[in-house]
Amino acid sequence: MITEKKLVIYIIVLMAMIAAFFRWYIFDFDLESNAILFLVSIIVLSITFIFFNKTCLIFDEFMPYDNGIVKRLIPQILLNLVFITIISRVAFLIGQTILPFHSIVEKEATNLAQLAGIATEVLVVTLLNVIHFAKYSLNKWRENALRATKLEKEKSQVQFDNLKNQLNPHFLFNSLTSLDSLIHENPTLASEFLRQLSKVFRYVLQNKEKVLVSLETESNFIKNYVALLQTRFGESLCINFNISADVLDQQIAPVTLQILIENALKHNIINQANPLIINIFNQEQYLIIENAIQLKKQVETSNGQGLNNLKSLYSFLSFKEVLIEQNEVFRVKIPLI
Repeated sequence: MITEKKLVIYIIVLMAMIAAFFRWYIFDFDLESNAILFLVSIIVLSITFIFFNKTCLIFDEFMPYDNGIVKRLIPQILLNLVFITIISRVAFLIGQTILPFHSIVEKEATNLAQLAGIATEVLVVTLLNVIHFAKYSLNKWRENALRATKLEKEKSQVQFDNLKNQLNPHFLFNSLTSLDSLIHENPTLASEFLRQLSKVFRYVLQNKEKVLVSLETESNFIKNYVALLQTRFGESLCINFNISADVLDQQIAPVTLQILIENALKHNIINQANPLIINIFNQEQYLIIENAIQLKKQVETSNGQGLNNLKSLYSFLSFKEVLIEQNEVFRVKIPLI
């Protein structure tokens, strides 16, 4: 990639070469004299570039582009034109006084040569300002794009956190209801249920601020969560795990599986006549959660934003998007990170 500094060097050399070519082609300069004037051109253009950089730093502080592009460019261009004109005339006078080829210098002073020199000066100053302004515009665009991306990511994270906060009270209410009945019917099972419940909420509390957790950590958590659901639904709910050991060190957003299982429970009929079967497995760098479609006629407390929020969050976590497929089964494919 060509940097601004390299680009300016290329322009300086190109300008000096063009000037040398015209001196040879139009004014018939000999090689030695043309070489000396080529070096003089390089020096003049380099000093102009250094001056341009210094003036830009001053203008950046006291008259930034944000305060008005035209207001900034006009004095900046005029100042640099004045400088390059002065430095060119000084170089010309020094050459006329010191260098031994007076006749050649006089050739440089012809009307055509002077017009070409002025045109070159204007072109150099214009190119320097165009490059500088283009760099400013590109940096500004990048800053705005990064800011917009950051805001969108923060928005997605807030929506995802809100989704988790909605699920937890709902899940806690159902769990406490189940625990209440177990205390009277089976105290031993109630004690085990409470231990699993504490593990589930410990996981949520420990990882709620994390962006990603390992699939192994999430799997261990979800197995405790599933054990609680089995106590509540019994044989009406079947959740099958088939996750390869070689992907357990890859990552997903915390409580992703809980959200997707809750989503399946919320939208589908679950009873002994219609048991809900959920399969969780990995395939081609995706974690797949699928279930048979047996939709309820009416779903309470559903705004349809849960999966959208999940998709939005993963768009910032992975180059691969969350895929949702619906035919004979409802399938969600979560990219492994």
